[in-house]
Amino acid sequence: ASGGNYRQLEESGMFVVVVKAEIRYRKPARYDDCLVVRTTLTGTTMAKIQHEYQLLRDNELLATANVTLALIDSTGKAQRIPQWMQDLV
Repeated sequence: ASGGNYRQLEESGMFVVVVKAEIRYRKPARYDDCLVVRTTLTGTTMAKIQHEYQLLRDNELLATANVTLALIDSTGKAQRIPQWMQDLV
């Protein structure tokens, strides 16, 4: 939605991986619940991308998360985050 295309990123030999995830569960979700996930890009560096997540059911907060991503090549070597990704913050 922000202008990136993950398929093209993978086709170029780059992959986004989770390097850190912190989740706080507040209330349970149930089968057949209609859930909303809000994602906010909170920061980028030359090597990492940080996101915050909120999981909601009818505007009731069920869980929050902070996730750090990194970019690697097909050999697993860390890569610099492209400028277009850094510009999304």
